[in-house]
Parts: sequence; C-alpha cells; structure tokens
Amino acid sequence: MSDAPAAEAATPPAEPVQPPAQETDWKAEARKWEARAKENSGAASKLAEIEEASKTEAQKLAERASAAEQTASLKDQALVKLQVIVDHGIPKEFQDLVHGDTKEALEASAAKVKSLIPTTTEPQNQATFVIPSEGGSPSLALNGDGIESALKKALGIS
Repeated sequence: MSDAPAAEAATPPAEPVQPPAQETDWKAEARKWEARAKENSGAASKLAEIEEASKTEAQKLAERASAAEQTASLKDQALVKLQVIVDHGIPKEFQDLVHGDTKEALEASAAKVKSLIPTTTEPQNQATFVIPSEGGSPSLALNGDGIESALKKALGIS
C-alpha cells in the first residue's frame, strides 16, 4: 500500500486536453449587444415616462422653480461680471481673461487684466489736412509726404 501513493507522486497528473481555440465572430457579438442596448433604451424611456407620470404637481413645480432659480443665478453672475468689465474699461478682446465667483474676485481679476493691457503713450501718426476755410481735405500730390505717411499708416509701417 505504501508503494501505490509513491507511484502516483512520481508520475505527474495528466493535464486535460483543451480543445483548439475558436475564433470569435465579433460582428455577431456586436449585433447581439446592439440589440440588447436597443431593448434597454426602450425600457429606460418607459421608466422615465412612468417616473414623470408618478410625480405630483408640486414636485414638477419645485423642479421648474429650481431650474429657474439656477438660471437667474447664472444671469446675475454674468451681469456682475459685465458691470466690472465696463467699470474698468476693459476692451472686448481681453474680457475673457476676467474671471471670479464673487464681485471682489472679479474686481481683482479686472484690475490685473487692466494693468496688462498696453497703453499707447506715443501720439498717433495721423496726418490731418483740413483747410479750415474750405472744410475738406486737399488733394495730395502723388509725390508728397502726405501720401507716403497715409500709406505707411494704412500698412502699419513706422
């Protein structure tokens, strides 16, 4: 009897033979899951209809009031932001840099943005050729400095 267990321990147990792996038909699997998803979407919409029908009128009104309060709050925040932007005189291209949740935070942000906006202290190189007695602009000679400065201004050349 003692020899029988030793003989079993000496030979390793035979591994079960696995059948060859079959290729999965991914298209069939996709169609199966798509059909299940369509069935579930129908059930979900029916559930939403049932839940909506089971709500009381007071619950519906409370939800509408909550949504209206949220919208009003967002509009109030936008109004405060616009007021701060106008008060600080921030140009349109820099308005998206102003941010904050409170008026104080918006004020601080607007002050920072205002300090970053370049201010032009040099005079504009704008030629004005108004003759007071005539009230209009004279025609400029084609070889004159007025045409040259007008072209430089139009092309942005210093």
